[in-house]
Amino acid sequence: MADRRSIRTKTGIKQAFLTLLNNKTISKITISELTELADIGRGTFYLHYQDIYDLYSEVEQEMFTQLNRFYDESFPLNERRGVVHFINKMTDYIYHNKTLFNVLINPEDTLLTPEKFKQAFKAKILQEMIKEDHYPNQPTILEETESMFIASGVFGVIEDWIIRGMVEEPTGMSLRIEQLLLKLET
Repeated sequence: MADRRSIRTKTGIKQAFLTLLNNKTISKITISELTELADIGRGTFYLHYQDIYDLYSEVEQEMFTQLNRFYDESFPLNERRGVVHFINKMTDYIYHNKTLFNVLINPEDTLLTPEKFKQAFKAKILQEMIKEDHYPNQPTILEETESMFIASGVFGVIEDWIIRGMVEEPTGMSLRIEQLLLKLET
């Protein structure tokens, strides 16, 4: 019972946090306004988190965990459908979590940076390349460069989509990314 209550409380805190994050930078969010919006006491907040940045860290970690799960479910590539599956899941997740991903394009927030996002996916792509080549050793400079090129390109398209307000549906966005990736194969 207490565990479910704790999960419910943390969910409420996170929802209040994202609501506030939609209107202001993280450095401007106070514990008082967060606890008021979440309808909890300050002590309850501090029972779960050290501060706003600790809360943000958990939200960010959950986001990367979810995106990594989508990636891992889609790879290793047995066929092209793996890439399509991943791109569809990723764009849909980003679309339904607009507030969090708007932090990426806010120059005043330096937490979830484009570089952090690119590096996370570069590592996943590189891991996949090494498996495909059956080289258990260090990646080559070409593999390093290629993985960064792919991660940066895909992220650049997603970043532009976020900046434009995500007016295009996730399916349209994922189709465009897929088409661009297919051009790289030729």
